[in-house]
Amino acid sequence: MNKQAVAIAADSAVTISGANGRKIFNKANKVFTLSKYHPVGIMIYNSASLMETPWETVIKMYRRQLSGRSFPTLAEYQRDFIAYLRARNFFTGTGVQIACLQNFALWLINEITKEVANGRRELLDNPNEQNSQEFMQLVEAKVDEVQTRFSDEQNCCPDFLGYTLPQFDAYARHALENIVGIRFTSNSLNASVELRDKLLLLLFSVLRTKGEYTNYTGLIFTGFGDDEIYPRLIPVNVSIVVDDRLRYYIDDNRAAEISDLNNGAVRPFAQTDVIDTILSGIDPALDNIYLNNFSALFGKYNELILSEIGESNPELTAQIQALDTQRIVTEYMQMNQGIKQENYIRPLMNAVSTLAKEDLAEMAESLIYLTYLKRRITFAEESVGGPVDVAVISKGDGFIWIKRKHYFRPELNRHFFDNYFND
Repeated sequence: MNKQAVAIAADSAVTISGANGRKIFNKANKVFTLSKYHPVGIMIYNSASLMETPWETVIKMYRRQLSGRSFPTLAEYQRDFIAYLRARNFFTGTGVQIACLQNFALWLINEITKEVANGRRELLDNPNEQNSQEFMQLVEAKVDEVQTRFSDEQNCCPDFLGYTLPQFDAYARHALENIVGIRFTSNSLNASVELRDKLLLLLFSVLRTKGEYTNYTGLIFTGFGDDEIYPRLIPVNVSIVVDDRLRYYIDDNRAAEISDLNNGAVRPFAQTDVIDTILSGIDPALDNIYLNNFSALFGKYNELILSEIGESNPELTAQIQALDTQRIVTEYMQMNQGIKQENYIRPLMNAVSTLAKEDLAEMAESLIYLTYLKRRITFAEESVGGPVDVAVISKGDGFIWIKRKHYFRPELNRHFFDNYFND
């Protein structure tokens, strides 16, 4: 993005997981016009459906009812889209909501029990009443530990503000009991009433708290409102519907707005490792390895000093043991971040701010291609691939396709293009 335009690009790969494994298809559409008449677009990543309804269908139905209407800001397009989902009952029914809630509860409980089992596998490998009881006590302790992470009321999804635990209990208790039966009772494990209540509270807390915990969709709104002369980008995380409440939130950390003080921006979504490497000058995974190694070596350095002192100076030993080494690790991380910002990120953003529209489009496409190329030439799963759709949105020209795949031959379907603007 820069002051002239925003260029968007996406590959066509979609991964389908099933009982027989995973399969990748290279025909998915991820870039759409949000309005046929105004400079606004939308992209999707991760899940391709809202509950069981394809997002492509939802977006095109919204676009049809939007018709020629427009809004002063991009944020109002985003709010109107969410309001449209509500008006259509989120394209789902009670049965689907309950089924998705049960799947979510099963995933959450599996994650907790898996973590406990990894640490105490012998309790499950040698089943008896004492081991089963100890295992369930560890599960309850883990639930208590996880629950402490979800106490920030400021981090609540909008639709869950004012939604109380008793309301959720009345709605979800039966679904949770079914999952407890599947996960525990059927495996001869006894989940106490206290544990069931704690699981219900944890499920409630996780659902209402912002975070990528389930089979979510990233919706990326981008373009210009009527009163905006520079482009904006608003990423929205949408997952499931619970008790007719949509679990969504705006991902403020990855939002972008071009202004007189911010002339350029690059925002990668979904599989970001390659793009992040180009932006920051180092692979994020390698960066984490360096940080962890530094932290570990710093700890060993303290242990070496302590071993040299031995018991000759207990007071000095206690002072060294009390040192806050994490402060040094944090300072090291901040120094590295400053170097990346000065030598890689800022120069690249300065270049992006001066690019012409066609150069923005080429850059967006190239970043996708480089991600595909890395997957292609390594033994990683080729989860990025297929044709790359590229579009440029500018204030004057609107939404312009640079590259776009069709599942049909355009020359045989002239009526599609003739009727495109007939609502």
